[in-house]
Amino acid sequence: MADNKGSKDARGFIIAYKDLGTINIDELVHALVEDLHMLKDSYNVQYLRGASLKFYPTDEYGQSVRIMRPTGGSVEYVTTQHYRPACKDYDL
Repeated sequence: MADNKGSKDARGFIIAYKDLGTINIDELVHALVEDLHMLKDSYNVQYLRGASLKFYPTDEYGQSVRIMRPTGGSVEYVTTQHYRPACKDYDL
C-alpha cells in the first residue's frame, strides 16, 4: 500500500470566498473570473479537472433560502449547462 506522505501527486486547491460574506451573485461572477485569470497568469494553470462550486444561497440579509425547481421540489445539485465540443471530449 502506497504512503501519501511526501507524495509528488498533484493536489486540488480551494479558493475561499467565505470572507466576502453575503454578496450579490454578479459580484461573485466577477470574483470567480478574476481568480481564474490569476490562476492562469500567475500560476500558469491551463487545464482543470473535477472542478466544482458549492455555495449557500441567501437573501440580501444573509438568511438561508431554499432553491426550488419550477416543477416543484428543492434543488441540491446542478450539472453545468456549459457546452463542451466533442473534439475536446477526452481526459488528459
